[in-house]
Amino acid sequence: MSPTPTRGQHHRPWPVSKSFLRSLLPVLIIISELSAQDARPTGIEFTNVTAAAGIKFVHFKGNKGISINREEFGPGVCVGDFDGDGWQDIYFVNGRDLYNRGISVNNALYRNNHDGTFTDVTEKAGVPGTGYGLGCVWGDFDNDGFPDLFVTQYGRNVLYRNNGNGTFTDVTDKAGVAGNESGAFHSGATFFDYDRDGWLDLYVGSYVALGDKRYCQLGDVLSSCAPSEYRGSPDALYHNNRDGTFINVTAAAKIYQPNGKNLSVAAADYDNDGWPDLFVANDGLNAYLYHNEGNGAFKEIGLGSGMALNAQGRVMAAMCISLGDYDNDGRLDLYISDFQRSSDHLWHNEGKGFFDEVSDQAGITRPTRDVLSFGGGFFDYDNDGWLDIFIANGHVYPEVEQATPGTHYRQINSLFHNEGNGRFAEVGKLAGTGFGTPYVGRGVAFADFDNDGFMDAVVATNGDSPLLLHNSGGNGNHFLNFRLLGTKSNRDSMGARIRVVAGAISEIREIAGGGSYLSQSDLRANFGLAKASRAETVEVAWPSGLRQVFHNVEADKFYLLEEGKDQLQLQQIAGKKP
Repeated sequence: MSPTPTRGQHHRPWPVSKSFLRSLLPVLIIISELSAQDARPTGIEFTNVTAAAGIKFVHFKGNKGISINREEFGPGVCVGDFDGDGWQDIYFVNGRDLYNRGISVNNALYRNNHDGTFTDVTEKAGVPGTGYGLGCVWGDFDNDGFPDLFVTQYGRNVLYRNNGNGTFTDVTDKAGVAGNESGAFHSGATFFDYDRDGWLDLYVGSYVALGDKRYCQLGDVLSSCAPSEYRGSPDALYHNNRDGTFINVTAAAKIYQPNGKNLSVAAADYDNDGWPDLFVANDGLNAYLYHNEGNGAFKEIGLGSGMALNAQGRVMAAMCISLGDYDNDGRLDLYISDFQRSSDHLWHNEGKGFFDEVSDQAGITRPTRDVLSFGGGFFDYDNDGWLDIFIANGHVYPEVEQATPGTHYRQINSLFHNEGNGRFAEVGKLAGTGFGTPYVGRGVAFADFDNDGFMDAVVATNGDSPLLLHNSGGNGNHFLNFRLLGTKSNRDSMGARIRVVAGAISEIREIAGGGSYLSQSDLRANFGLAKASRAETVEVAWPSGLRQVFHNVEADKFYLLEEGKDQLQLQQIAGKKP
């Protein structure tokens, strides 16, 4: 693997004019595509094990004939260890019957059986959802050690408090987070501790106000309407009162936008000042970046930071937001998925508050041009110490094949391997049967479901069964996995930053909820170490301000890292080695 590139190394390699570089760009892209054809995903294969795992959930979008807008945008999927046994469970979000046909469907919670299978415990747990579901997030809002569940819905949202005994209680009304004041089409959400008081706050996005218009022309056929046909809706920021209730502080925090069209939100500290910032993906509007001022308020700086528009200065149909340090320079970079023909977008964090879109140079533009991308983002699937990218694809218009021959409603998902030099190679066709069948992909969550040290993925699909994609591993690369437990910081440790140094590799992870598209991934931090059998240094910066350092940490282990304790605690939860 190539050494870590220095800052700017793969952005401005020669002292020549920008016009000359632009003239070379088409040639460089063609060379890149030819190189990508020879790329190999280092022996890793993904297999769809949904049926073998006992997952019988099927998404019901509720349409009757031609879909309306809301029926095409879900669902999300959320991963979390709701019972605290060290194994990641899965929550699937479902639609509802909108036409009084007597069709009864629910969301579904699947408990991990530790043997590659899952059991549906929705009824016992009491988390069926209360309306037309779209997205979900886990977060321990009351700091009792058990993750609670928030579900975004069309209409009222629902907050389920985890009782700690395998059951949940609907506390939406008591908590004050139904969302009636922020529009009806609720979308992406995230828990995060924006004021670092040790209690998780909640940001909830809203998409559009649908109104009475149901159908529009798509070429010569009728279809659902684009978001441009509707006005936007305001998002909501709820501050945790530490007593089981929240208060809406959207205006006070200076993030009130009455006409946003939010599909995803992510909270992360992009400028390394210790305060979590907010990234909001809007559909057909500028993307927002709310800089946390550290005084309870935010400042919207998307345009000034370079990420509000794409490299051509146009708005995006932004779906997914993912933050991760793909070049291991210590700063979080940004990925946003976009509409078909627009391509996805990768921004390199240049420091000093600025992002530089490097999609063309990184090899992202051309492979994503002919797909409509939704959920996914950064994860290191081969444990080589470099973050790769997975994206679920699928169109929003079932009629698109009639309107635009050659364009497909169902699409194959994308997998990009990080080459370690600032470039990515699309390797989905070489990564196993999990990339051989087209679906209408939506939300994506990453987790190590079998605790073998290699990250798996679960994909929520519109109107179909989900995909549980098992990572074969087996390439000999090592890993470290950390579960963080806050004491002075929030219990979930959201906002904590971990840095691992192993040989020539230095990596960071930030514990964060939300992101992807309407979804949430495993909150544990998994680090690929390549061939290193131990990490020389593990550093943790907690939201409370505490910093801890551990040395000579043995690889291929799962550790509990409790704030303030000077020893890592080994967790005996490892699954079968691949």
